[in-house]
Amino acid sequence: MLNIKTIKNLFITDPEKNGYCFRSTCSETLDLQNLVTEMVRYNSSFTEADVDGMLKVLNTVLKNFLCKGWNVELPFGILRPTATGTCAGIQDGFTLGQGDHKLSVIFSPTKDLKREIKDNLMYTQINPDSTGDAKIYRVTALNDDASESNDLNLSIGKNFRIHGRNLSFDLTDEKQGLFIENEQGKTRISCFTRRGTNIIDTAIPAGTASGLYSVYIVTKPGNLYTTANIDATLNIA
Repeated sequence: MLNIKTIKNLFITDPEKNGYCFRSTCSETLDLQNLVTEMVRYNSSFTEADVDGMLKVLNTVLKNFLCKGWNVELPFGILRPTATGTCAGIQDGFTLGQGDHKLSVIFSPTKDLKREIKDNLMYTQINPDSTGDAKIYRVTALNDDASESNDLNLSIGKNFRIHGRNLSFDLTDEKQGLFIENEQGKTRISCFTRRGTNIIDTAIPAGTASGLYSVYIVTKPGNLYTTANIDATLNIA
């Protein structure tokens, strides 16, 4: 299912015409293993090993010719590498990775595929978020070299990071802030090494009891308090 949401348009030119825009996400993913399974189910004369082998060959051939700078035609569209960027003079050369010189791979579907999707697309419009509400997208542990890890088994003093949006809160208001909570109670964290609107860095406070903790942030963008939650658990030892 394609989930469609209305959000604030950051490139607004006329509030009465384009103050908001649509963004969408797919609710499910057909991963490679499930693709193999579905192809076998469609034509049982092929085994999973057959299909897996064909996909691996396709993968190798695609990469080979895309690296040569070719258009690659598939039954449902064309893949092509493209170069973009800017330069000061007409004689300047393109150097991948220099400045804004970038490589992209573009997929152009066939007319038949576009028509098929248009005629049969399953979609729904979900309730919009308030543009000022906080959202937590991801929680990671911070290693000593500042790299991030998805291992949320944390010890006292271990740093962790929260990625999100509209994460600003007023520390003078005890109802707002970053909290960790379990069945024994909640702890409001008061010390931070980074506290921005999109990223917050902090550490497990001294005296925190061992256990599994949920994480949430309370903000007050207007007259009401809002809470941002995430389905992630900190295992504190």
